[in-house]
Amino acid sequence: MFPDCNYKENNIKEEEFLKHLREEHHSEITSISKKEEISIDMAEMITVSNSKVFINS
Repeated sequence: MFPDCNYKENNIKEEEFLKHLREEHHSEITSISKKEEISIDMAEMITVSNSKVFINS
């Protein structure tokens, strides 16, 4: 999702990934939120959903 991110973990819980997003990618999530005119929570949800699809493919 974020090209510069090297976070790779197996068998993590969604809460752990959200913590990573909030700590390391807050500015990117905020940018997505503003660009797409959606809430930060929605941008986080979409990022988690897209990451699950990518990880599980």
